[in-house]
Formats: sequence, C-alpha cells, structure tokens
Amino acid sequence: MYTKFTKESDFLYVDVNGSFALDAFLETLIKIGSEVEDKVIIDGSYLENTDISYEIRYELVIAAQKFLNAGTKYAVIWPPKDVNNFIMINLNRFGITIEVFPNLVKAKKWLKIPS
Repeated sequence: MYTKFTKESDFLYVDVNGSFALDAFLETLIKIGSEVEDKVIIDGSYLENTDISYEIRYELVIAAQKFLNAGTKYAVIWPPKDVNNFIMINLNRFGITIEVFPNLVKAKKWLKIPS
C-alpha cells in the first residue's frame, strides 16, 4: 500500500493505493492527524482488498479516534462494494466528523469544495 499527500488550496488530498494493509493504513492515519487542515479527502477508491473484517474496522475506529482531529471534516472515498457504515457511525459518536462516499465528486460536494 502506498500513500501520496497533496495540499490543495481548500483541503488535504490523501491518495491511498495498492492493497489494503492495516499497519500501513494506521501509519497513514497518524500522518493525517498530524496535519492541520479543516478538510481532508482520503481517496481509497482504487485500493484493493477493502472487504475488511469487523475486527479490523474496530481497530481503525480506535486508531482514528486517537489520531484524527475532532475539528476536521474527513471525506473518505471507498470502493462502493465494500462500504460499511460501522467506522463512520462509531467515529461520529466519538466526535470525529467523517462520511464515506463512492466518488470524489460527492466527497467534494459534502465538504463544499468546488469541483
């Protein structure tokens, strides 16, 4: 799995590609949380092996709660076939504003970023 960070004028764009790996994704969350941005798009639309177990989803919730910033809005683009609201619902309960989308256009619209 590899990740590329791009700072745009209105948001931070994080492109995540390759095959999903929990350790690499956790490192990505730590780096995202260290950035000072109001809006972040995490684009995993081309990520492979994204049908992850609830155990892994739970680990991601715990890590994201620990490392992500409560004042930031996170739009996650995930392969539609593997979208599951478990992470989103639980992070919203912990005060992390996050939504999952099937494409970049919908993510930008939710963040109120011009396309």
